[in-house]
Amino acid sequence: MNFLHLLSSEAVQHITIHCLNVSVWRSAEDQPVTQGSVKFKSWSGEVFEVGGELEPEVLEDSCWMKDGRWHQTNFVFHSLDPTLLPVVDIYNLPKSSPGSHYHLEVGPVCFL
Repeated sequence: MNFLHLLSSEAVQHITIHCLNVSVWRSAEDQPVTQGSVKFKSWSGEVFEVGGELEPEVLEDSCWMKDGRWHQTNFVFHSLDPTLLPVVDIYNLPKSSPGSHYHLEVGPVCFL
């Protein structure tokens, strides 16, 4: 991994959280992102989080809808510091309860 970091000037990774009746980023469409939302630990140990210096770009967030159908929240991590990627851990994932589920789709890192 260190070799890829040294040869690269930037890196990109996509993570999608598929969800059923559980929110992971916002609690409603018109609500701001909360501090209790998911957080992502970088390769170097820093944390991508709401309001932090390293906040992920959110392309879509429909997980706040609790209508008995599957939805998703799509995160993009783009950094000019390639040592931040890949994401190695995810914090604050919601607790599963009857009728609510989620699963992660973690994409590869593209080193540029």
